[in-house]
Amino acid sequence: MTEPRAYLNGSMIPFSDAKLAVTDLGIVYGASITEMVRTFAHRLFMLNEHIDRLYSALDYVFIEPALEKSELKNICESIVKHNSQLLPSEQDLGLTIFITAGHNLPYLGLTELETCQTPTVCVHTFPLAFELWDTKYVTGQHLMRAKGQQLNANIFDPRIKSRSRIHLYRADKLVRMQEPQASALLFDQSGFVSETTIGNFYLVKDDVIQSPRPENILGGISQMMVVRLAKQLGLRYEETDISENDILDANEALTSSTAYCLMPVTRFGDHLISDGSPGPVFQKMISAWSRVVGIDIVQQAQHRGEARRNAPS
Repeated sequence: MTEPRAYLNGSMIPFSDAKLAVTDLGIVYGASITEMVRTFAHRLFMLNEHIDRLYSALDYVFIEPALEKSELKNICESIVKHNSQLLPSEQDLGLTIFITAGHNLPYLGLTELETCQTPTVCVHTFPLAFELWDTKYVTGQHLMRAKGQQLNANIFDPRIKSRSRIHLYRADKLVRMQEPQASALLFDQSGFVSETTIGNFYLVKDDVIQSPRPENILGGISQMMVVRLAKQLGLRYEETDISENDILDANEALTSSTAYCLMPVTRFGDHLISDGSPGPVFQKMISAWSRVVGIDIVQQAQHRGEARRNAPS
């Protein structure tokens, strides 16, 4: 097979054949739990932690996983082993797992009850789009306060990673109507920072890294690395309420996410953070992260980002 493989409902298939029916509840309701994992040197990073979070979320929304964790892990590793052979050695992959609640019973009727109650399971990969973030390691990113709020836990637990994320899509759209290069930073119903649309948020004050309280955010797998590296570097890590004024008073601000790992925030609204340049804590943290994974994260992103921008269309 010369094109990437994907897994869909028990079969390894060409990526181009991985399609969902319009009756799937992942489309009808957005009833889908998901994880995204990335590779370093074609090896999946923190896969066990991602799978554990996936299964916890499935339990919360009452979707039967259909596969044991060990089976799903083997599927992920098999797909990466095949698909990575189709890429340059320095290009890494993102791997997506999603499990939907099955098919919509009113569309198919009782004769298809078993089909409707059987979850859809899909695993696929994609080459990481380094060109989307490679320059931000140097320039930093611009965040703006979103007009909408983080999910209210009384409606849906914000600690669950689902595909029902239209509020995040809208938040970024509203921000980019004002500033096309900015991204949204969400606040909770109490007026404190929660997270960005794709990752966790942190402030640095002196030698303390602050993160929003865990009950109000999706706890990131990359966030686990931030906590681990902070300890290694002798930095204190605390979970606390973060107000808008706290951001303005901070020495540095950071975000973390699976694809880019760690990113500096150099502007919030109209306010420059760390004089508009990545700060020393970011530099220490991203260097330490690079040592853990055995790849210079910034250098790889810059090299591959440039190569992808210049690739023939």
